[in-house]
Amino acid sequence: MSRKPTLRDVSRASGLSTYTVSRALSSGEGVSPASREAVLKAAREVGYVPNAAAQQLRKNTRSNVAVITASTSNHYYLELMRGIEATLRRSGRTSVVADIAAEGHYSEAFEDATVQNLIQSRTAGVIATLTLQQRNVDLLHDWDVPVVFVDAAPPEEARAVPSITTDNEAASQAVGDHLAEHGYDDWALLAYPPRWSTRVPREAGLRIAARRHGARLTVIESENDVDSAVAALSAHLDGGPAPRAVVAGNNPLLQAALRELRARGLRVPDDVAVIAFDEFPWAALLDPPLTVLDEHSESIGVLAAQTLTRLIDAQVAAEAAGRSIAPAYRAEDRREVAFELVVRRSCGC
Repeated sequence: MSRKPTLRDVSRASGLSTYTVSRALSSGEGVSPASREAVLKAAREVGYVPNAAAQQLRKNTRSNVAVITASTSNHYYLELMRGIEATLRRSGRTSVVADIAAEGHYSEAFEDATVQNLIQSRTAGVIATLTLQQRNVDLLHDWDVPVVFVDAAPPEEARAVPSITTDNEAASQAVGDHLAEHGYDDWALLAYPPRWSTRVPREAGLRIAARRHGARLTVIESENDVDSAVAALSAHLDGGPAPRAVVAGNNPLLQAALRELRARGLRVPDDVAVIAFDEFPWAALLDPPLTVLDEHSESIGVLAAQTLTRLIDAQVAAEAAGRSIAPAYRAEDRREVAFELVVRRSCGC
C-alpha cells in the first residue's frame, strides 16, 4: 500500500515552505491569495487531506459541542437533538453524541472516561441530559468547558451551572389530577432509577396528587431499558391484580408497559389506563391513541444550544482580549419550560 501524502509533499509540489502550506490549509492569516490557491491546487494534485482534528487542537476554534445522553433509545433525545443541531448550525458549530447509559445501563466509570475523552478532544462545551458526578463537573470547569444541563438538575455543589428543565413535580401532579378525574384510585408508576434526577420530582408529584385524591400509588422501579421494565412489571402483576392506571416514565418504559399488558390480554384503557411521559410522532397513531405529558424537548434543545452558544462566544471574545476564559454563568440561564398534557384515549377519554 502506498503511503499517504504529507504536508511536506504539498510543500514540494507547490514550491512553498511547510509553514506557508500549513497556514494556507488552515485558513490562517499572512498568506496571499495566490499562495493559498497554489497550495490548494498542489494538495488536490498529490491527494493530501488535512487532519481536521489536529487543526482544531491548534486553532482552538471551539466549533464542536458534545451532548451527553443517557440511553438514546428514548425518543425524547431525537427531538432534543433536532433543536440543538438547528441552533448550533447557525453559529457554524456541530455536535457529537456521547451515550453514557447505552441500553439504559449507567456506569460511573464510563461517565468518567467519557468526560476525560471530551476534554482531551478539546470539546467547546457540553450539554448533559443527566446529572453528572460532581468531580466531572469540577473537571470540566477546571478546563474552562461550559456545561448546560437539560431535563436534569446540576449536582448540589454546582447550582450556578445552567439548566433547562421542566417542572416535573407540577407535571406529574397534572397527570395524577387527570387520572382522578376518571375516578381511578389505584395507580402504578413504572419508573427508572433515581440516578436520573427527574425520577424524584415525578414520583413526588404523583404522590401529592394521590394523597389529594385518596388514590393509592405503587412505584415499580426498573433499569432504564425495555427488557428490565418488562421483567419488573411482570413480577408486579404476578403478585396481584393489575393497577387501574399505569404511568410510564419515558418511551422505553412505555414500550415495556404496552408489551406486558398486551401479553396478559389486558385492554387499554378498558382494563388499565396508560399515560406516558414524553410525546413522540406516532403516539396519536397507536390504538388507542396515547395520552402523554409533552415536555417540548425540541424547544428545550433550542434553549440549551442558545445558552451554550452564548457562553462559548463569550469565551472566544475573552481569549482574543487576553481575559480569563472561565465560563460566565448567569442566574437567568437556569430556567423551567412549560409542559402540556396531551389528552387522547389511552387514559379513558
